[in-house]
Amino acid sequence: MFGAAYNRSGSQAGSSAPSHFKDLARNAIYQELPSVGGSNGSTATSIRSTPTYLHNHKKLLSHSSYRSSASSVFSTSKRSVRSAPSIYSNSTATIPEDSEPLTTTVEQLINDIVLHENVIQEQQIQKSKYMKNFSSGAGAGAGANGVFNSANNEGGDAEVDVDLYRISLGSNLQYQNVPESLIDWNLNVTRCKLMLIHLPTISSVPDFKYTGAVPQLVGELAYVCHITLISPHISDKELIYTLITSNLYQEHDLDAKFKKSVAEISVKQSRLLQINSPKKSSNNLSLPITSIDNQTNLRLEFKEIALRNYLINLAAAATTAHEYKIKSDELKKILRAGDNGSKKSKLPKDEKKRLWESVRSDVFKRAGLET
Repeated sequence: MFGAAYNRSGSQAGSSAPSHFKDLARNAIYQELPSVGGSNGSTATSIRSTPTYLHNHKKLLSHSSYRSSASSVFSTSKRSVRSAPSIYSNSTATIPEDSEPLTTTVEQLINDIVLHENVIQEQQIQKSKYMKNFSSGAGAGAGANGVFNSANNEGGDAEVDVDLYRISLGSNLQYQNVPESLIDWNLNVTRCKLMLIHLPTISSVPDFKYTGAVPQLVGELAYVCHITLISPHISDKELIYTLITSNLYQEHDLDAKFKKSVAEISVKQSRLLQINSPKKSSNNLSLPITSIDNQTNLRLEFKEIALRNYLINLAAAATTAHEYKIKSDELKKILRAGDNGSKKSKLPKDEKKRLWESVRSDVFKRAGLET
């Protein structure tokens, strides 16, 4: 940033600069340098085995539809982290060259996300039980010394806001047993599970701790998955952009206008669902809908719905195109056999349309979408 004032030989264009100018320049450069902490010694020396629900889906890496394109996209860069636009632009903190990066596998990270959410949820449930018991009377759930006895409220039903413990937008998405009814479903569910509000604070691996820096993903799945950090206060417009620019079904080259339309509709539907969802006051009375409801950020459960709808529609579109091509090729082979192997045999236009509608209807029913 100060090189413009000097030529290549190091001499200044005019007379030599006063010493205090050099000191100011040196101090300015130091201020631009990132602060370098000590080397993180808690790296992933022992990685937990692949979770059960991912063991059965290792074959996804052998799928030709994304092996070739994934290698071209990810092999030139080791970055495995993306951030939602603008608001989390500083979350991909660069790691100084003399500091060893924190690494983890996709499988371990997903395990730790599940562990984090379960532990924090249980803590919130216990807290909710305590507050409910405390508000109903000091002696209702407390002993003579005023200490809450959880046994007094065992089996109690406590509702906890998912925003208090959920950190992944894909937590509720389920893996499918092989064969998948929708193409590459399990891969893209894994990608959704890596869309995070923040990193887990709990790890299943001894001596492993997530720090402020985003970990570098390693292992086979790191080539086709990355971490996406999303602000809890992300706007609808930014959420739409995040969905469009995500790596969901990127290997299938879906039409950009189609993805944009699906993302916009998915987020708008979630907004309407949130506006029309019953709100309850502290005394469990429903509150009226006000204009402010259209201005507040989407709660996490409605972000989850938007992501799920976006994923399912992309999955249906990719599966329809894939299965149409397979069945179309099969019909062409039959035609060629009837035409003595002529390679010029083509499906009639009306037959193509009929086949497409048939495949699309079947796929959309499997996906639970209306045709």
